[in-house]
Amino acid sequence: MTTIKPEFATKSLQLGIYLHANGQLPFLRTEPSGDGKVMFIFRDDGGQGQQFQLEYSRGAVVAARNLFASQTFLRQQISGISENLKNGDSLDDRTRHPRI
Repeated sequence: MTTIKPEFATKSLQLGIYLHANGQLPFLRTEPSGDGKVMFIFRDDGGQGQQFQLEYSRGAVVAARNLFASQTFLRQQISGISENLKNGDSLDDRTRHPRI
C-alpha cells in the first residue's frame, strides 16, 4: 500500500519563492498546470501551507539573500519545464524524474 504525502501547491511565483526561502515546506517539484503556467509543489506534512500563505500575504519577513537564491532556483525549475515541453517529454516522464 502506497502512502500519499500531503502536498501544498501554488501557481504564484512570489509565494513559491517565499515558501522556498523560508524553508519550512520542503520543495518537491514543478509541474505544468495546463493553463500555460506552472505549479510549485511543496511537501506539507503538517498541513501548514495555507497558514504560510496567510503569513506571506500579511508581510512575513525572509532574508533577502534567501529570497534571491530561491527566485533563481524556481526560475531554473520553470526553464526546465519549458525545455521538457519543447523536447516533447510527457507529464509522466517529468513526474517520475523531477528536476530538483
